[in-house]
Amino acid sequence: MPLVSTLAGYFLQHRPAWQRHALRDDLEGEGYLALCKAARTYDPKRLPYAKAYLARAILNSMYKWIKRGNRSLDGERVPMDVAADRVGTEDDLDHLGQAIAMLSPESQLFASDRFEEGMTLRALSEEHGLPLKRTSQRARRIALLLAKLLDIQLPAPREDRGHPRDCTKSEDTDS
Repeated sequence: MPLVSTLAGYFLQHRPAWQRHALRDDLEGEGYLALCKAARTYDPKRLPYAKAYLARAILNSMYKWIKRGNRSLDGERVPMDVAADRVGTEDDLDHLGQAIAMLSPESQLFASDRFEEGMTLRALSEEHGLPLKRTSQRARRIALLLAKLLDIQLPAPREDRGHPRDCTKSEDTDS
């Protein structure tokens, strides 16, 4: 069964986040069905490597499922980017709001202003009475906290600006 999850991840690794989330359960379900069928038809006398046989059966089944999913009801081929426009991609949950609610009260206000209201660093600096550099450091640290809570991988900081960006050390203790 872990093989099915691994192979589903193989198919979904280069897809957009909404597709990875929306397709994983269905793809794994298709893989489990293929695993059951392959386990019944496996003949150890003909093929000594069971895992290779099962993996190939699961991959073929998942591939066929994805190909079927790229077609509309009338048989017309529909690419995944067009399907994204036809299917709603947003859910009803406010994940960012829930993550912000997990922060300390002072950080909640700052994070809400920055990430929900879209305030610039200069406006945040004026609003919260902090120097621009501290505001930038605090915004980066809160962004890292929110990314961790939301299981989002942020790009690595650029080191070519003449100063290292170490956001783990800060004088603020509101995390």
